[in-house]
Amino acid sequence: MLLATLADPAWWAAAALIMLGCTVQTAMGFGLALVAAPLLVLFEPTWVPAVVTTAALLLSLLNTARLRASVRWRPMLLPMLTRIPGTVLGAWLLTRLDTQALQLMVAAMVLAGVAVSAIGKAFEPTPLRLGLAGLASGFTGTTTSIGGPPMALVLQHGAAERIRADLSFYFVYSCVLSLASYRVVGRFDDGLVVAGLLQLPAVVAGFVLGRHLRHWADGRFRPLLLVLCSLSAIAAIAGVLAA
Repeated sequence: MLLATLADPAWWAAAALIMLGCTVQTAMGFGLALVAAPLLVLFEPTWVPAVVTTAALLLSLLNTARLRASVRWRPMLLPMLTRIPGTVLGAWLLTRLDTQALQLMVAAMVLAGVAVSAIGKAFEPTPLRLGLAGLASGFTGTTTSIGGPPMALVLQHGAAERIRADLSFYFVYSCVLSLASYRVVGRFDDGLVVAGLLQLPAVVAGFVLGRHLRHWADGRFRPLLLVLCSLSAIAAIAGVLAA
């Protein structure tokens, strides 16, 4: 079974998308789901969101270990707590609402956040903002795998390396919650667990490539971050239109 899977060209194409997404996320702090999910649903639809989230967990562990000195451990505790009800809500809605409706809802939320950020003044990531971002991230991440934009938009005015560190640490926790919720609602069976773990080489390759792009991204970090958030929403809309 395993050899047959590895001989499938679609499997290698999917792994290449995972690697590309990991490269972007290592350089920018998030973006794996944005790059991988929209195309994966075309030829490996069962991989979204569980396998993508598994790859994100493996990558976040690597990035958190590398950036642990820059993580703001205490401020990140509140969004970690508020992500729990967001995850529960997302998992519940997955079993009751149409996936396309959820994608459009998430896209609208992200685009609204980008618009406010683009025309508004710089702001601090206060506990209230972080808490609300954690709640929104739990919902969007569990329903569509796009959990990065809410947290990234709140953290956007900080130093690039600190944003990467905080997001990586947060994603370790959030990915575990999402995977547990997928398991509970029957969206993460043993076959998907194996498929996710088999992405480790692609994750490591993307991690190494992304580290070489960090310095290029630092000088234009916030504009790139807003573009990534916008593209994540556009990708969600495109997925609905394609379906």
